[in-house]
Order: sequence, then C-alpha cells, then structure tokens
Amino acid sequence: MKKLFISLLAIGAALTSSAQADLFDNPDNHPYFGARVSLDITSAAGGNKGWYDNGAGFSFGTIYNIPLYKNLYFEPGLSVFYNTIGETLYLDATYEKINGSIRNFGFRIPLVAGYHFDFTDDMQLHVFTGPQINWSVIAKEHINDMSQSLFGDKGFNHFDLQWALGVGLSWQQYYISVSGGIGITKTKDFNIGIKDQFRRNNFSIALGYNF
Repeated sequence: MKKLFISLLAIGAALTSSAQADLFDNPDNHPYFGARVSLDITSAAGGNKGWYDNGAGFSFGTIYNIPLYKNLYFEPGLSVFYNTIGETLYLDATYEKINGSIRNFGFRIPLVAGYHFDFTDDMQLHVFTGPQINWSVIAKEHINDMSQSLFGDKGFNHFDLQWALGVGLSWQQYYISVSGGIGITKTKDFNIGIKDQFRRNNFSIALGYNF
C-alpha cells in the first residue's frame, strides 16, 4: 500500500511538472494559419473637438503564427477592413449642424509578437503587441446624398501606422481576442485655412479559427 501511494505521488508530480513545462515551453508548438473576423470601433484621436464621433466597422482576414522561442511567437497577418467615423459639420453662414460620416476601406497588416500560456492541451492565453499598417484604398466623406474622396487636397493619407496590443484565448481550434490599435502617424492631415487632422484609434473584438 505504501509503495502504491508513493507511485501515485510520483506520477502526480511528473504530470504537474509536465503541465508547468508546457505552460511556458510547449514542445508541440508549430506554425499554423488562422482566419479572423472582427468588430471594430474607430475613433479620431487628436481631431478637432466636437467634429468627430466613434464609428463602427469590421474586418476579416488571415494570420500566420510562427513559433520563435519556447512559447514566444511572431504573427504577421493580412485583413480587409471597412471602418467609419462620425462627422459633424457646421454651415458657415447659419452655423446649421450637419451630420455626416467618413467611410474608409482598405487593407490592414499586423506585424505583432506575442506569448502564449498553455494551461491545458486545449486552452491557451495569448498576449501580443506590435505595429500594424493601414493601407487605405477608399476614403470618402458622406454628407446627406453627396460624397467626395478625401485623398489628395483633403488630407487623407493612403498609409497610417498604429501600435496594436491585446489579449486572446484559444480553445481547441477556436479563438477570441480583445485588442486596441493606437494611432502613431496621422490618418488625416489637412491644414489649409483650417487645421483638420487626426490619428486613427481602433478597439476590436475578434473571433477566429486556427487550422
């Protein structure tokens, strides 16, 4: 009986040691692709007070997770995004308030690094951070029934840079994350007569599947 008890303790200690090792250094780490779809909330950071409001949007795309060292990884990706920002304008003569929106379509390229903690064979907690590039293909201002491009003299840039950070949870092949993108460079930079510029901030909730 004593030998059986000692054997059970030894097995339990071995399993605990193995689980702790996997938490920080899982030998089963391997590269994989993943699909992602997210709900985005976009704000115009640093914009003229009262001109801009948060807007909703979405993105979808893919990532490629590359193990680097132990549970440290590099995860580039590519997604298509559609973001909006609410806009409030005032007529010069009457100061009548007009509500409009900025609608922006393009590609998002995250280049983040992260670390995952493997609590079980099926469950991992991810923390990640790094730069992401927004490549805007279409940027239009919509007011009433009229729309116009914001590129060129209107000051909207085709490229802007953000710093992303977030946390995610994997269960088997399924994935969910909450992340933010903090604007580093100006998304819009118009300074002719009036100063109208802002950086893009994003808050995203993503769902995904890892292959």
